[in-house]
Amino acid sequence: MSKENNLIDVNKLNLLMELVAKINSNLELKNILKEIMNATKEIMSAEASSLFLLSEDKNDLILTIPTGPLTAELSGKKIPVTSGISGWVVQNKKLAVVEDVSKDSRFGGDLGKGSSFKTKNIICVPLINHNNEVIGALQAINSLQLEKFGQDNAEIFQTMANQAAIAVENALLHKERLNNQLLNKEIELASTIQSGFWPKEQPMITNYKVAGCSIPAKNVGGDYYDFISLPNKNNWGFTVADVTGKGVSAALLMATMRASLRSHLEYSNTPNISLTKVNELIFKDSPLDKFITAVYCELDSIKNTIRYVNAGHNNPYVLDVEKNSISTLEVGGLMLGILDTVKYDEEVYEIKSNQKIILYSDGITEARNVKGDFYGEERFEKWLIDNKFLDPDAMVEGITEELNHFRNEAEQSDDITIIVIQREG
Repeated sequence: MSKENNLIDVNKLNLLMELVAKINSNLELKNILKEIMNATKEIMSAEASSLFLLSEDKNDLILTIPTGPLTAELSGKKIPVTSGISGWVVQNKKLAVVEDVSKDSRFGGDLGKGSSFKTKNIICVPLINHNNEVIGALQAINSLQLEKFGQDNAEIFQTMANQAAIAVENALLHKERLNNQLLNKEIELASTIQSGFWPKEQPMITNYKVAGCSIPAKNVGGDYYDFISLPNKNNWGFTVADVTGKGVSAALLMATMRASLRSHLEYSNTPNISLTKVNELIFKDSPLDKFITAVYCELDSIKNTIRYVNAGHNNPYVLDVEKNSISTLEVGGLMLGILDTVKYDEEVYEIKSNQKIILYSDGITEARNVKGDFYGEERFEKWLIDNKFLDPDAMVEGITEELNHFRNEAEQSDDITIIVIQREG
């Protein structure tokens, strides 16, 4: 090796060491890619450079940040992993040195169509990570040192590519960790929002007992239940609702419904008028794929009646302890948020002594066991009759234990929400 060539190699090694220091002290992917691209041009004395990363499905190579005259135009372009010189390098995990691309069948042409820039030669190496896996390819285009490109230069270029691969993966992992942290914060925020919805205490109503709970399947669920003190002190409102979706968006939609419903009830609106107003707001302010099923009933503890309206939700049960029977409140209507103008019918039901009204979400009837069987309405109704003497607190606790036993080792697949209202004496 001549003194001149030896000096060139020393300079390249120094540039390589500088690059390694820069990319190892940086976790921002965009900055790392720029450093790699600039170092590739300088070390390989190239007119342009490009770095391809494998797509998640490993079917395409994605051009990240190329250097040269068409940087903005080419960034983000995809080519099939089965085509081009870079595709061959990735699939074969080998270096490719092409002195004249016009004579190489693997060359698929310049990506920047109509540009004055023409590719003459390419040196391409695979990006190999610490697990010895190929994650992309690094190219030097129109290198002025191609004639002098020997084993030493090949090793330097491959070493640079390997260091680049590790730095890129570290940056991607860092970005994933940050995204997970943001997601966890979002979930935590949604959970805080949702937990603020739940009633803090049971209502004290003469001759009545009430209990309820909601158990999200995940950290943040789509169910909502509430006990609402009404302007007429003898009356209480009760609701169970199910919002499509999970996370912050569902929690915020739930907050919108809760605020709207409580606001309209403050003005002594009837259940059907209140839900009509809530529907108008949900339709106006929610995305097309978001809607709510809800049942709302208003208890008059002096007249012993409930006035109820149902917006596409499970029909409430009436459990008659003395008659050992169970029936449903049948009046129903359209889900909230489907149409802008909906008229909801309401019905009044007289609660007999020792009867229970049960509002619930489909997380109970659609609970699944390890075999994939649904708990179903039939099992639920039988359990209610078999446990008709339980007071509301014990009944709420009992059904949650029943569902845990039914699921056995199967995960809870949907939110479980229930309210039990019992007239005493």
